[in-house]
Amino acid sequence: MTDRVTLKQLDLPDGLWNITEVIELQARRQPAAPALILPDRVLSFHQLVTAANIVALKLLANGVHERQTVGVSMGQTALHLVTLLAIARIGAIALPLHDALSPERRMMAARRFGAVAVVSGRKEMELKGLPFIHLAAIDLARRVPLLPATRTQANDPCWISLSSGTTGDPKGVLRTHGYMLDRVTKSEYTRDTRSRLLPLDLNFAVGFGQSLRMLILGGAIVLSPERLPANLAYMVRSHAVTHWLLSPSMAEDILPLLEEDGVHFPSLVALRILGGMPNARLLEALFRKFTPNVYVDYGTSEVGPVAIASPDTLRRAPDSAGRVLPWITLEVVDDEDRPVQADKSGRLRMKLDQMFEGYYLDPSQTADRFRDGWYYPGDTARLDAEGLLYIEGREDDVFNVAGNKVQFRDVESVLETHPAVHEAAAFVLPQPAGRDLLAVAIILSNRISERELMAWAVQRLGPICPEKVFFVDQFERTATGKVLRDRLRNLGA
Repeated sequence: MTDRVTLKQLDLPDGLWNITEVIELQARRQPAAPALILPDRVLSFHQLVTAANIVALKLLANGVHERQTVGVSMGQTALHLVTLLAIARIGAIALPLHDALSPERRMMAARRFGAVAVVSGRKEMELKGLPFIHLAAIDLARRVPLLPATRTQANDPCWISLSSGTTGDPKGVLRTHGYMLDRVTKSEYTRDTRSRLLPLDLNFAVGFGQSLRMLILGGAIVLSPERLPANLAYMVRSHAVTHWLLSPSMAEDILPLLEEDGVHFPSLVALRILGGMPNARLLEALFRKFTPNVYVDYGTSEVGPVAIASPDTLRRAPDSAGRVLPWITLEVVDDEDRPVQADKSGRLRMKLDQMFEGYYLDPSQTADRFRDGWYYPGDTARLDAEGLLYIEGREDDVFNVAGNKVQFRDVESVLETHPAVHEAAAFVLPQPAGRDLLAVAIILSNRISERELMAWAVQRLGPICPEKVFFVDQFERTATGKVLRDRLRNLGA
């Protein structure tokens, strides 16, 4: 990690706020430098901004204007990144409509956030009743002049950041050009012209936001459209990736490929684990087989990174989410919103500079999560005397046992210490008559009977031991790797 860059150090001309125009400035400074690295080719900064301008012209020709919202249904491709930059370049607003969602879910989000059109490189992403802009392969040999400078201001919107949807329909926060540029300056990780990032899904803040930071600071993005474990590992090794963003579940999928002992990814400056805390077994394997430069981030789609656990912190406090970032004000409070003492659990709340006022076009969710300048993410946590943050779970991820609230994560973490348990996910199993049951779904790493595992669990969990166990091959997850607990209830059907 290093000292953070400031907007002044970015050396931007006065009044330049459009995020794509800032990347065009980088292209003038280093036109031939790699900007986007793909399995079959490399695009320079000049080629990247040329492609963005070609798509921008296509959008304008199809009637898209500034401040209009455009739905984007694409995978982890070069065209996806180029299209996001093109939408920002003309002053419009990008709305992620994830290509993995059903047409009904995509249409619901498009209507909810007022999309005037849908854009994709795949014809099957068209939504009946909405104008569709089909993008074919971009001819980079085509010469087009850059569009004239825009009148973009700092508070002009450019992108809707959606939540992962683990707690219901995704919620959106409207991001501005000024906010996105300000986030470039708020990073604890080294980035320069030699840096290469393999990001998470571009449909989410942690994917697009981190990619934007890397490009603005002159580094390159590495994309693997086929997001299979072997493909990701190959791209990191073959292109000397320095910054890799992974969820715990993605890391688990890659681990079996690394059969030999020793570090397999020596180029990594930072392997960032996001979307959940890795268990002790996975964390040890990351240090041993991926890289010694393992970091764990805690953050939210709404705020971005909130706390970071460094390699040193993880080795001595592996359950910690690390230290709160200096630009975040964070408190752990009780039910009356009074700050609690160190090492005492409570609900989390936070605020930061350029704090957004609520969810976009969603007053009911805004009233629930935004109060008196604070954002309440719905997590329970504690801060120790040293200032390290410990995330204990979701406020809703609890079960009442004899009048006491039990966190799902407390149950899962114990079960995951058993050598036959690969991953555990606790949930409430509704009963048609009588009280609901505490249940757990388990992915096994070795064969074991339900009876044997339950006997072991009763000894260690006592009264909070799950009453029902389901062995499964995999969990249904969000695109960022989080378990969809509400789907687990179907196991009891």
